[in-house]
Amino acid sequence: MKTRIASLFLLVLIVSAATGLAQSRSNVVEINPFGGYLFGGKFSRGTNALFTSDVDVDDHATFGGRIGFLVTRSFELELQYSHTETFFVTHDGGALFGPGSRRLGDLDIDYYLGYMTFNFGRNPRLTPYISLGAGAARLDPHVAGSTAGSENKFTASAAVGLKTMFTPNFGMRFDGRYYGTRVRNGNDRNGRCDSFFDD
Repeated sequence: MKTRIASLFLLVLIVSAATGLAQSRSNVVEINPFGGYLFGGKFSRGTNALFTSDVDVDDHATFGGRIGFLVTRSFELELQYSHTETFFVTHDGGALFGPGSRRLGDLDIDYYLGYMTFNFGRNPRLTPYISLGAGAARLDPHVAGSTAGSENKFTASAAVGLKTMFTPNFGMRFDGRYYGTRVRNGNDRNGRCDSFFDD
């Protein structure tokens, strides 16, 4: 169901973005406030000290901003900050938590990332792009009975999107981003890391 909704949303954004009027230029600074929806990930058993079983991160709204510098028409450097206030939940129930989904605590996620963005084509109405980035995720849990504090974890990210300009100084962008945050598996004596994937 989520895949169908995401595909429909992307199609609507593509059609909307096709009405742009100007094309990308070089030596330009872009300021991009944004809002969106974050599809949560999962913490496997042993990757945190809060829970003794697998827990999920609930889907939730996210917002933030990016600042970018177009080095050339095709290459841009960007910095991003985003914030999400979401929850730890269990969706599969099971003997530990009983049937149905249950909220287990709060989780604030802040991303601090740098990106390399590659713009394609010369169509003045539509500029597709991909972005590759890395940085840190600040994970700040709030769980009853726990004194756990926030931690910063390495995060990699990739994006595919479309950019359009309605005037030389105003435009919109639409994209989907994947975030993969590395969290240590405390049960692994070799120090192997499991991944918390936050889409």
